[in-house]
Amino acid sequence: MRKKLGVIPSVKQIDTLAAEWPAVTNYLYLTYGGHSNDIVIPQDEKGIVVLGAGPYRIGSSVEFDWGTVNMVWGLQENGEKSVSVVNCNPETVSTDYDICTRLYFEELTQERILDITEFEHPKGIVTCVGGQTANNLTLGLAQHGVNILGTSAQDVDRAEDRSKFSAELDKLHIQQPRWQAFSNLNEAKSFALEVEFPVIVRPSYVLSGAAMKVVWSQEELKTYVKEATDVSPDHPVVISKFMLNSLEVDVDGISNGKEVVIGAIVEHIDSAGVHSGDAMMVIPPWRLSNKTIDTINEYSKKIALTFNVKGPFNLQFLVHDDHVYVIELNIRASRSMPFVSKLVKTNLISLAAKAILDKPLPKIPENKWQKISNYGIKVPQFSFMQLEGADIRLGVEMQSTGEAACFGNSFYDALSKGLTSVGYNLPDKGSALVTVGGAQNKEKLVATIAKLKHLGFKILATEHTAEFLKERIGEVEIVHKISEPDRKPNISDLLYERKIDFIINIPSTSTLEKYVGMLDDEYQIRRKSLELGVPVLTTIELADSFVKTLEWLRNNKTTKEPIEPYDEYD
Repeated sequence: MRKKLGVIPSVKQIDTLAAEWPAVTNYLYLTYGGHSNDIVIPQDEKGIVVLGAGPYRIGSSVEFDWGTVNMVWGLQENGEKSVSVVNCNPETVSTDYDICTRLYFEELTQERILDITEFEHPKGIVTCVGGQTANNLTLGLAQHGVNILGTSAQDVDRAEDRSKFSAELDKLHIQQPRWQAFSNLNEAKSFALEVEFPVIVRPSYVLSGAAMKVVWSQEELKTYVKEATDVSPDHPVVISKFMLNSLEVDVDGISNGKEVVIGAIVEHIDSAGVHSGDAMMVIPPWRLSNKTIDTINEYSKKIALTFNVKGPFNLQFLVHDDHVYVIELNIRASRSMPFVSKLVKTNLISLAAKAILDKPLPKIPENKWQKISNYGIKVPQFSFMQLEGADIRLGVEMQSTGEAACFGNSFYDALSKGLTSVGYNLPDKGSALVTVGGAQNKEKLVATIAKLKHLGFKILATEHTAEFLKERIGEVEIVHKISEPDRKPNISDLLYERKIDFIINIPSTSTLEKYVGMLDDEYQIRRKSLELGVPVLTTIELADSFVKTLEWLRNNKTTKEPIEPYDEYD
């Protein structure tokens, strides 16, 4: 309708010289307030347009900026003379107009990208390095006749559509957690009763686990199914069996449709149930058996070739009782690709540029990531302090706003640097408050608390936790809840008086979302600690790793080595 009425935007240059001199820059925007274009593209110039990830927000940060810029450089290195970028984040290098041939400072919507392609007449568009924002545009752009470079829109849709994806896994005889897509609540309730709670509710085609929830009851199911439907109304809600006490694993790789390069297998330090963007991650894996690693390698290559991946991909796996299950396939660059690339010294996006242009991949040693001599650990950075009332408890919906990746000669060398980088204080003495819900969680933490006591830390605990620990590790000082201000010593007073150095606060897994009202005390502890800058460890794995890091620092110093350059391959 707009085009039929002659309402077509003009391409204008951004004045980078504040009108003091005539500006001739490739920094562009579209406007309906013009009658002519400021630039003319030669008829014989058939370039490539790369879509960025837009403004920084939860789920989309500098990692995709890195992917966008490295894709531009990779395409240029492979002979592409004209590479333009569409992005609208003023804070990033991918909105520096001298990086590319032309930069369009524009919103990442289908309408606007179609306007730009009509002006540019490119040979194709790259949608696989701008995170989920750019990836979501793939199918719609293809349906409007835009040539998608890399993995086809149909194959991207096969991966994003849960039913299509599941059907392909069944053909490959690869397991996945039981799931079903629903368009009405009654069917969803029946499925949840059949597989037994907890279940995980998720919408399709969303960024960073938006509206994804672990559900423990029929009442919660009703609430969260509606929320998921509101977030992604054009697609059915997917409900999966949530497997407790599982490990989660990511795989970053590149394929050109014939060959597959596995960048690395990345293990989450936290158990499954913490979003991959919020979980601490380690290379090489520290708990996976060789058999499990071989299975993940095999599955990754099969899946990449089955979906005709040409470019970057990310696979997420669940390991439960030594069985490997596939969670999802993202046919795009992931948040962890810069981390993997720098640790393994192989620029995955540079390889992806070759794959997108249908060029052969260089001969990289098989499973190169397994042969590295150091460790890499990625630790999330949160901004809870800037969000009034926010709870620092982690779950399946992403909350981190950044991350630090640190390398070291050992697991604890890398972890100590990572924790320090995101603001954790690593004390060598002091007091630790321990409050743990559920007998099973308490039992799992006994050895960790005993180690902490052996290191000379004073152990403070709420009544039930203290009773449990006394029987196993000896004397523990009882402190009282914030909701009981008249009972002394009180946690609130100790926090304000700076008499607590860090807190281990593990809510009972079974009450994590089921009995929210019962957890108000734990929330008050976490929130008050956050406001006062006291570290809070909210998962068993983080608590155990944190304490072992304190032990490691007693007799070791962190290394300080420069990051090595990427290896060169012909």
